[in-house]
Amino acid sequence: MQRFSLVPYGNDALPTEPRRALEAGRFHRVPVVQGTTLDEIRLFLAQTLAAYPIDDEDAYRVRTERSFGVETARAVEAAYPVSAYPTPAIAWATLLTDASFICPTLRDGAALRRHVPVYGYRFSDRDAPDFTGLPPVPGLPLGAAHGFELPYLFTIAPLSGAQQRLADRMAGYWTAFARTGVPAAPGAPRWPLLGASARVLSLAPGGGGIRTVDGRAEHHCALWDARWPGVTTAR
Repeated sequence: MQRFSLVPYGNDALPTEPRRALEAGRFHRVPVVQGTTLDEIRLFLAQTLAAYPIDDEDAYRVRTERSFGVETARAVEAAYPVSAYPTPAIAWATLLTDASFICPTLRDGAALRRHVPVYGYRFSDRDAPDFTGLPPVPGLPLGAAHGFELPYLFTIAPLSGAQQRLADRMAGYWTAFARTGVPAAPGAPRWPLLGASARVLSLAPGGGGIRTVDGRAEHHCALWDARWPGVTTAR
């Protein structure tokens, strides 16, 4: 299982675990834009894959069972079968992105939206420029990895024509939000409020690249809610 540093809390600066504070409504009441990238975990997994490869379906099964237990592993493998992905590593990265990033973000969005307007996004350009300087990893292209939306909001990497048009739209959304609290760009698709259906704005270049998607349905959040409670659901 991919592990990260835990959030420190329980002191004067941060007395309550952040997700519990959100659930209790203990935060500054301002409109919120929040989101993820489509392939968040690939950037982190790529840095460990050489030492801990996922070469085949057996290696994939070892990881699911070790991470979730045998019963949940079977449900996870049914939702994310190796055969549905180009490589076992991509299958593993996909399920970890959903379980560790996308579904918890939607969980927190649901807590926030009880008190303030919330606009959710998913950055989905799998051809986004790689500005990390890390060597390519066979079997695991970075795609729309963690932080790969940054060149679309700040000038840190060259973009293609279609990508630059997406960047212009994104800048329009973000600057309008900073001015008014509503991300509405002239000529751009409407960005809906995050509601009970967890519809978020998927951001990608090209015709139809900006569209509304059902984040919970596309990323198996009901599975994670049921099989891994406490991570994707509120207590």
